[in-house]
Amino acid sequence: MKPGARDRGLSLIELVAAMAIFALVAVMGAQALGGMIRLRQGIAARSAEAAALDRTASLLRADLAAVVPMLFYPPGRAAPQSALSFRNGVLALSAGGQPGLDNSAASTPGLQRIEWQLAGGQLSRRFWTALTPATAAARQPQMPVLDGVTGLHLRSYWEGTGWRDGVQPLALPPPPGSTDSDQAGAAPEVYSSTLPLAVEVTLDTRAFGRITLVETLK
Repeated sequence: MKPGARDRGLSLIELVAAMAIFALVAVMGAQALGGMIRLRQGIAARSAEAAALDRTASLLRADLAAVVPMLFYPPGRAAPQSALSFRNGVLALSAGGQPGLDNSAASTPGLQRIEWQLAGGQLSRRFWTALTPATAAARQPQMPVLDGVTGLHLRSYWEGTGWRDGVQPLALPPPPGSTDSDQAGAAPEVYSSTLPLAVEVTLDTRAFGRITLVETLK
């Protein structure tokens, strides 16, 4: 410092400019931080959706792999239902050794009637604790499995006829007095324990598009 020179502080204009620069840096930092938080939340949400889809696909595959060729007899002396059926947005199947979705006593593996239902964009699963339940109390509450599902489709593969929409029955007449039907073409559902060679289940999802699962039954 030269002799006699006096200390000189910041002028008002320099102070305002410095504060403006600091404010701009702070705003840019806040925006960057907010973007990182939103990105992290998006990744976490996507990861949770992927995990739910993987769990749903695994459970659905396990149910299809556990299908047994046994009729289901609803309570109240209603007409028996075939081992595998798909109608009105409900996939129903007779299965053995499949657990429920919780750890309650009702989740004990055994012969069950499992029902997958799509309603209001949500895919849910429920089951009967036996294939010949005495009362409707054997039907467990619906358990939500996957949200954001817009469509549920099924095709079945039969020897000699190939792939068919729905559960393609064999050319056998239904028992007298049967009124239930599963339309696959023009043929009604047959109440029998006969299973197709394979099934193809397709889920239309908002997050991942169309997901197709193919499982052999024999």
